[in-house]
Amino acid sequence: MYRAAMATSVEPLVYNPYAFSVHDDPYELYARLREEAPAYWNPELQFWVLSRFDDVLEGFRDFETFSSAGGISLENRRALGRSNAGFDSMIEIDPPEHTAYRKLVNRVFTTRKVAAMEGEIRRIVDGYLDRVLPTGTCDLVDDITGPFPMDVISALLGIPDADRAVLRHHADQILIREDGKMTIPQASLDGIFGLLDYFIADLPKRTPGDGSGIISDLLGLEVDGRSLTQEELLGFCVLFVIAGHETTTKMVANAVELLSRHTDQRAAIVADPSLVSGAVEEVLRFHNSTQYMHRTVTRDIERHGATMRAGDSVLLHIGAGNHDWREYGDTAEQFDIHRRPERVLSFGYGAHFCLGAALARMEGKVALEQIHRRMPDYRVDHDAKVRFHSSNVTGWISVPMTFTPQSVG
Repeated sequence: MYRAAMATSVEPLVYNPYAFSVHDDPYELYARLREEAPAYWNPELQFWVLSRFDDVLEGFRDFETFSSAGGISLENRRALGRSNAGFDSMIEIDPPEHTAYRKLVNRVFTTRKVAAMEGEIRRIVDGYLDRVLPTGTCDLVDDITGPFPMDVISALLGIPDADRAVLRHHADQILIREDGKMTIPQASLDGIFGLLDYFIADLPKRTPGDGSGIISDLLGLEVDGRSLTQEELLGFCVLFVIAGHETTTKMVANAVELLSRHTDQRAAIVADPSLVSGAVEEVLRFHNSTQYMHRTVTRDIERHGATMRAGDSVLLHIGAGNHDWREYGDTAEQFDIHRRPERVLSFGYGAHFCLGAALARMEGKVALEQIHRRMPDYRVDHDAKVRFHSSNVTGWISVPMTFTPQSVG
């Protein structure tokens, strides 16, 4: 295991989340971070990494020291106290302001509403499966896992069918990065401004509280004498589309790709669909679509003999922490759908625990159930699959598949 085998490594330890060479299999590098430099400093890009499970967990819980207000991705970091131009994202606001904001959103985006979506999610996924099953071939991302989460998000928000393709295009562009570079490319900027322009035009057309979707519900809502500002509404819409679409798209494709390489576990799911929920949890642990979250340190602190200064950037590394043997034992580096961990870092912890966690789990469960029920003998063309490259989101652009054709109807 790594603790013994890698202790004598002589290769320099360099972690650059923008390097494409890291993305294919980053977990050996993550193991070196945990063991050799649990408080790692990148002098070129000026950031720290905390990679051990307990350190990441503490960072999520201690929002007063590890602030989200300086941005939650490395390339979007900014000095504390500076806001985005034109919109306020809940994910980049700390309590107590975050608490009030979230209380409003929680009033309309409830666990009951998510649970009630299961039938609609299944209908949406089955609709995309119906299109490809007679052919015996598809691209998992283009044909299934790419479009269906945007349909789910759009149904919740009340976005017309005709607008969903353009929103998906904008969302797909936002996370694109160039090899080794922190600079945000123009395509990504175009994506974020495309989403903003859409919702700036959309909000005035809404009727508050007309039941057409969460956006209209929020427009007509006031809690404890507070309602959302225009900037907060825009921030919510943009965040909901990006987080709800991209991470779920990547998570389900990651799951199918992993299961295609662990055929015994795939066979177990086909034989017993009740294993799907556990499989979703293990995919979230083993290869979570979000690899880190950026935080800004608000005061000088010491970790593992290193001093982090107020204003420094810190990556709370979910991908590394979720493979920590200190939490998961000697099988931490193994993919095992029968694992039942007590804790995972995938959705964060504390005040900023992911608002959409229940929805993501539901979408993952339904999609994997339907895929393994309706195309159980799928085969992934691993030589032709194409990886998605981003600093903190991991997944696939293309996953070609074949399977036994099935009649529909």
